[in-house]
Amino acid sequence: MAEDGTVNYLARVLASALYTLFLIGGLVGAYLFYSSVRDIVAYSPLSPGLQLPISGDPVSPPESVPDWSQRERVNILLLGVDQRPNEEGPWRSDTMIVITVDPKSMAAGALSIPRDLYLEIPGYGERRVNMAHFLGDAYDYPGGGPALAMDTIEYNFGIPMHYYIRINFQGFREMVDYLGGVTINVEEEIWDYRYPDGKYGYTTVHIPAGTQIMDGRMTLQYARTRHSGTDFDRLRRQQQVLMAIRKKALRLDLIPKIPMLASTMGNAVSTNLQLGEVISLAQIASQIDAEDIRFAVIDETMTVPIVLDDGADVLFPEREKIRQALEEIFHPTAADQ
Repeated sequence: MAEDGTVNYLARVLASALYTLFLIGGLVGAYLFYSSVRDIVAYSPLSPGLQLPISGDPVSPPESVPDWSQRERVNILLLGVDQRPNEEGPWRSDTMIVITVDPKSMAAGALSIPRDLYLEIPGYGERRVNMAHFLGDAYDYPGGGPALAMDTIEYNFGIPMHYYIRINFQGFREMVDYLGGVTINVEEEIWDYRYPDGKYGYTTVHIPAGTQIMDGRMTLQYARTRHSGTDFDRLRRQQQVLMAIRKKALRLDLIPKIPMLASTMGNAVSTNLQLGEVISLAQIASQIDAEDIRFAVIDETMTVPIVLDDGADVLFPEREKIRQALEEIFHPTAADQ
């Protein structure tokens, strides 16, 4: 294949993939967007000494793309970690969202899991769920923190976990800024006098009520703050952010943003998704309508706050109520779709 034909082919792949990767939600779009850019740039003719893994006619899809048309649903664990600059880790997961995509029904869903949920972590006993990622990295669990986090979700909820995507806060901020910010309707004014400043201290965050155009910094603050509410309110705001990013991304031509994004995001994102799987997921996502994306939060109606003997506040799961929520997201009936 001629070099100009290869470049044109890659541009077409990027144009289709990047446009559709955000359809499921903002965070999954951020992770997959970066993953696709990183892999394509790494194997492009612009990278000396590396060969393209693509051959054949420029208009043909790469052979590495799997056919997911007959697959059962695909589940992806999104992990947001509180990684501070120059820290080596391990880190707890500040955010855990299970994204599910059903290629047969062309539907998707997102389940937000509170970080204080008290679950059995395989091999480590009952702990807060956000400790799974920390323990997996700290004690060299096979596959590290993401693998133990996935195994914990699968063990407790019976959800087969196929992939993970992990992003730190710097990567999230940069992703929103590359989109040019997002528009979010803030239902209630936010004053948070103890928002983490990233230097083991606190700062004050003020977000006025009403429609706000947020840059990456404010969007992260809006998604992370507990304000005067609860962790469940925070989870609901995160899902609101997902849809705001999705809406903004669909309006943009993302191609001009690729070079700077690929060169500056560094190691902000990691995933076990391969490039072919990213493109296939994008193709599936392009056929999913907004009304076919379901959201759920394991919230105060499905948990009981308890205090452990050591004084720690945790959330004890009411498993039958959680099971009902899982059914709505992962096993909806035909009448519900």
